[in-house]
Amino acid sequence: PFVTQLKVDEDGVGTLRIGVNIASLTHRALARLPSEHRTSSVVLSWRLNTDFQPLAKLILPKLTLRSNKKDRESKQPPNFNKWPLRKEQLRSLSWMVAQEKEDVEVFVEEEISEAILEPLGWRVEGRAQREVRVCGGVLADEVGYGKTAITLGLIDWTRDDVKKEFSKRVPMSGKIHSKATCVVVPPHLTLQWKSEIEKFVDKAGKYKVEVITTASNLNPLKIYDIIHADIIIVASNLFKSQVYQDNLEALAAGGTLPSSEGRYFNARLEVILESLAKQVDRLQN
Repeated sequence: PFVTQLKVDEDGVGTLRIGVNIASLTHRALARLPSEHRTSSVVLSWRLNTDFQPLAKLILPKLTLRSNKKDRESKQPPNFNKWPLRKEQLRSLSWMVAQEKEDVEVFVEEEISEAILEPLGWRVEGRAQREVRVCGGVLADEVGYGKTAITLGLIDWTRDDVKKEFSKRVPMSGKIHSKATCVVVPPHLTLQWKSEIEKFVDKAGKYKVEVITTASNLNPLKIYDIIHADIIIVASNLFKSQVYQDNLEALAAGGTLPSSEGRYFNARLEVILESLAKQVDRLQN
């Protein structure tokens, strides 16, 4: 990024010129910026600090979590009649519902590339920024705050929207559409989630729920069950189960998976998942 030129004239006087290759620096930053499925334009900028002194210790800004104290309260979810949410929970729900919309607040992806010329105390940086809309987020309320109930409130609030989206689905190669919300939790929480669903929203039996704790729960399920489920609760350790991986091998017909994790396992898994997509298309056709 720094370009140096030295010129000596006929009298033996030397002239030193130092320039900055801004195009090179911003190109580096741009190359690091995610590009897949991004359509919005990129904003490039740069700055030069001629009084730069490196810190003995890098001081990063403290991570802060956004509070919902100033958010508006949502209305109670449609089917939360017996166990209504508290005010603070309704504020979290309001934010979560907003995060699911297509016009959600923009998020700025940013990458910076820098170069330092220590003898002169110069630091130059190139910056690449792109605005993207990212649905969803992280609900980081404290333990015992009722995050499960709030999340069920979100599922209940957006249920009709999901059904409309499901009815307009466009066929995708290697995929079978389902309108279900997939909940991935530690194994000991699968039954708790089911009981919470029954407590808050499913007294009238409006929700079709499937609980998959082990491969033995998965094997009896039909494709029909997955397509028409409203909520599917899955134990997070299922995917590392040997029985599950054996089933995956058999259905995908793309070779075997190694018994231990690592780079070779990941490479083989990628091949098997590609083969699985082809098998899904064969089954549907």
